[in-house]
Amino acid sequence: MKRITSRVMKGTILAGGTDSPIDVINKATNKRIAITHNPNGESFTAFDGTSGWMGNTGRPAREMPAEVYLGLRLEEIFQQLRPGRPETIAGRDCVQLIGTRPNRPPVRFDFDGKSGLLQRVVRYGETPLGRNPTQIAYAAYREVDGVKIPCRWTLARPNGRFTIQITGVKTNVPVEDSRFVKPAGEVK
Repeated sequence: MKRITSRVMKGTILAGGTDSPIDVINKATNKRIAITHNPNGESFTAFDGTSGWMGNTGRPAREMPAEVYLGLRLEEIFQQLRPGRPETIAGRDCVQLIGTRPNRPPVRFDFDGKSGLLQRVVRYGETPLGRNPTQIAYAAYREVDGVKIPCRWTLARPNGRFTIQITGVKTNVPVEDSRFVKPAGEVK
C-alpha cells in the first residue's frame, strides 16, 4: 500500500432538505477542511492541525473545538478505554469502546465486530443547558488506494442533522497548507 498524503473528496451534503455540493479535503497528518458550496456563498469547517475554525463567505471566521482522526488516536487522547455494551447497528453486531478523560464527558465508539470499521461515534458537548449529544454514523465504506473509507456519514445533534455522500475520491493530490489556515478577516 502506498502512503496517502492527501485525500480530496467530492460529494453532496443534505441539510435542511437541500442538497449542496461539498468538497472534503484531508492532508496528512492532521488537517481537514470541508467546503459546502451554497447558492449564496460557501461555508467552511476546518482544522489546521492545531485548532478548528468555521465560517461563511463574507463573514469573519470563528474558532471551533475539533479533533480530526479521533478514531486513529484513541489511546493517545483517552486516559481510559473500556468496553461498553454490544450494539447492533444497521444489522451489524458491533463492539463498543468508551473513552474517558479527566473533566470531559465520555465518548462512545461502535466498531463493526467482523470488519473492525467504525460505525458510530457519540460524543457530548457541555452547554449552559447541560450535555448535548452529537452522533456521527459512518456507512458505505469503499476501498480507495488500499484504505477503506466511509463514503457516507450522518451527523445528528439536537438542533438538526446532515448527511454527506461522497461520490468521488482522489488521493495524493497536491494541497497547500494555506487552505486550512483560519482567515484573519472575512472568509473569502
